[in-house]
Amino acid sequence: MRLVLRFDGQDVQEFVLDKQDITIGRAASNDITIDNLAISGHHATVYATASGPELVDMNSTNGTFVNDKKINRHHLKDGDIITIGKHQIVFFRDAPFSTAGTDTQSEATVMMSADFQQQLQKELSKKKQQVPVRTVQPKQKKGFWAKLKSFFGM
Repeated sequence: MRLVLRFDGQDVQEFVLDKQDITIGRAASNDITIDNLAISGHHATVYATASGPELVDMNSTNGTFVNDKKINRHHLKDGDIITIGKHQIVFFRDAPFSTAGTDTQSEATVMMSADFQQQLQKELSKKKQQVPVRTVQPKQKKGFWAKLKSFFGM
């Protein structure tokens, strides 16, 4: 499963979910931190449940919306758009798309309509910025030197 963070129609960051509960909010202690005053410190949490991932608003000041409807709790479905402040987070059940395939995949024939081919060519010709992908893992306490190295990208 993954979440894609968007702001102003642009993908900002992608999060691959590999832990039970994912916290979202303005505070640095969250798994997904969004630095925006319209977002509460601990705004929402995605819980892993037996019936699938469930988004829960953590009594945020400005609310959490899924597909333009204010929610308290919501079982996430593929393609759901979560709105928190001015940011959108798109939920995908699948893993990130990969163009690296096996020989049988790369030799497969794909049928496309002319309209779809034109649309695809337009999309591919756009020089889109690469969206960073981050795996959300349990936070570990870092020592002074580890924080310093992380700060300088070492």
